[in-house]
Amino acid sequence: MDKQQLREFRAALVETDTALSPDDRRYVPGLHGTPEEDVISALFEEVLTRPPLDSQLFYFTGQRGTGKSTELRRLEQLLLGEQSQVIRFDSLDFITETEKVTVESVLLLVTAGLAAWADEHHKQDFLAASAWTRFASWLQTDVELTEVSAQGLKLKLKEQQVSVAAKIRNLSSPLEWTKQVQDFAGDIVAFIRERTRRDRVVVIVDSLERLRGVSGADQDAMFQHVITTFAGDFDRLRIPGASVVYSVPPYLALMADIRNFVTCHALASVRVYGKPVAHGKHTATRRQPRTEGLDNMRRLIERRYAHWSQVLDDSALNALAQASGGDLRHFMQRLVSGVVGKAPHALDRLPLRADDAIVQQVIDENRGETERLTVKSEWPLLADIADTHNAIATDRGDSLRTLARLFDTRVILNYRNGAEWFDIHPLLWPLIDTYRSTLHANPTPDARSAT
Repeated sequence: MDKQQLREFRAALVETDTALSPDDRRYVPGLHGTPEEDVISALFEEVLTRPPLDSQLFYFTGQRGTGKSTELRRLEQLLLGEQSQVIRFDSLDFITETEKVTVESVLLLVTAGLAAWADEHHKQDFLAASAWTRFASWLQTDVELTEVSAQGLKLKLKEQQVSVAAKIRNLSSPLEWTKQVQDFAGDIVAFIRERTRRDRVVVIVDSLERLRGVSGADQDAMFQHVITTFAGDFDRLRIPGASVVYSVPPYLALMADIRNFVTCHALASVRVYGKPVAHGKHTATRRQPRTEGLDNMRRLIERRYAHWSQVLDDSALNALAQASGGDLRHFMQRLVSGVVGKAPHALDRLPLRADDAIVQQVIDENRGETERLTVKSEWPLLADIADTHNAIATDRGDSLRTLARLFDTRVILNYRNGAEWFDIHPLLWPLIDTYRSTLHANPTPDARSAT
């Protein structure tokens, strides 16, 4: 193994930012659990259970690093196999992450996505159809986009995002505006259904959970926009004649009672540890590594670089997988990539073992970074989650927003084997154990009141 091969190994790990298709050689089937735990199969069945022409909403969520975009591609492939017409697109092709989440902005990007798909697949017919001419005329008059074309709609919306957002904020009649955009979207859906001769049209909108608003520091406003859009105004997100799958933020279900109104499926992190068995207030034993989960993480690496075992032995790869908590992006791009990046300084002792100084250094560096995502006032909440494996805030104010932020930053991880459960990131276990020891040595009346 030489330095160039190590560079190739790292390059293969960085490719995790690209969503895979299910037929890609790097795709690992069954990564997130057993067939009965497969949320994509469940969502697939939910979609097909509804009448084809109904306007249905479905939410799909999961923390960053769980592989949502890849799994949505699998949903697309399954639906295409059932003679459904699927229009899947990434919302960030039309707007940037600085855009605030509102019903109006979401509906506009969905309608633009439908138009872009129709233009790409049925160009001449679509450009002559009233579905496009009416929408294009409205974009130029009401939204005031310049030089509107179906082909250039993505770029134009991004270029003029500030003025479009201002236009939306100053709407005098949001409900009337919503109805207009829904009508345009419905016209394009009808055009697509006619041209493809498929009754069921399914729209998959990816990456909406990454929209954070102009001021990333104003998290209260961000959370409120998300709750208002996807929980309060969800009925306005419907598209006439189509089923729509929205990729929504993972903390939404923690902050709003959405599952009683919209079908919502969450993709969990890979279970590299088994669920601890509670005994009294505290767990009986430290979490035990889960062989099936570790094997799946190994397959992730094998399918990206066949010669990985010349760099890391099994013990090192398992240690890195356990340190990741089953977060795929953290595992490949931070932990394994971090070790491979330092491996040129240790060519004489490859493959590296779990107790090698380089492996331990990378884990410690990542532990420090993860600890810095927290503040001391949050430790009582983290300790409680580590004990109970429930993510329950003590109030609907600061504690709830703290819980949402910790979930959004993956300080708290979501798992599922049968029932849903939570845990703090494994890299935080030593910190919270130390906090508990200090607490027991110096007890306070109510440790959780700090949250």
